[in-house]
Amino acid sequence: MPTPKDPSAEASERRPEPAPESAGSAERDGADAAPSSAPAPASSAPAPRKRSPYSMSKGDASMRNIAWALGLTLGCVAVVGVIFFGVGRSVDREIPETSRLDVGASAQRAQEQAPFPVAQPALGGSWTPRAADFTAGDRPTWELRFTSPSNTLVNIVESEEMSAADLSSQLPGADATGDVTIEGADCQTVSGEDDEHGITCQGDGWAVIVHGTADDADLKTAAQATVRSIEDGGTTGS
Repeated sequence: MPTPKDPSAEASERRPEPAPESAGSAERDGADAAPSSAPAPASSAPAPRKRSPYSMSKGDASMRNIAWALGLTLGCVAVVGVIFFGVGRSVDREIPETSRLDVGASAQRAQEQAPFPVAQPALGGSWTPRAADFTAGDRPTWELRFTSPSNTLVNIVESEEMSAADLSSQLPGADATGDVTIEGADCQTVSGEDDEHGITCQGDGWAVIVHGTADDADLKTAAQATVRSIEDGGTTGS
């Protein structure tokens, strides 16, 4: 005869198993539990560019332009100064014999207009003629320029008379320093600005000044040759 079952045991056997969690719930739990492996979105703002060490700002470019402009201006001024005034008073370039100035021919042309005997000083081969100019007008003037043996410029300016104003225009700051006789003519030694000095002489209907930064011996030699030429009749007597 079968043994009757215990009701509590049967109830225990019939207790339902817990329902398995749904796949969606499991996936949500897994997503919550697992760390995210997706990369963070990149920032949309561009990174600032680094300045090149060779680039210049507007201020740098302006300073460079100013420096170039100043350099060009000073260069032009220097070139113009050399063209018009030369470098100092010394002249160290030799002139070929075929290119030398013909003082005699210039003096002959000047004598056709000058009211005084035009000087044509015989200074020899160690003196180099640089210019011979005659200026006509109310006060005609004959001017010669030579390079002396000491390599300095000597100016010879002749006219009918030599007033104090004429002397100052030729030799600024001129001041008489002594009397001297050259080739029988009454002359004076004079000094001026910037180490310039000279000799002035006057005769019958003519006056001349010889000046420059040359030494006294060269100035005296030029004055003697000039006065001798004038006393001999200038170009008309040569």
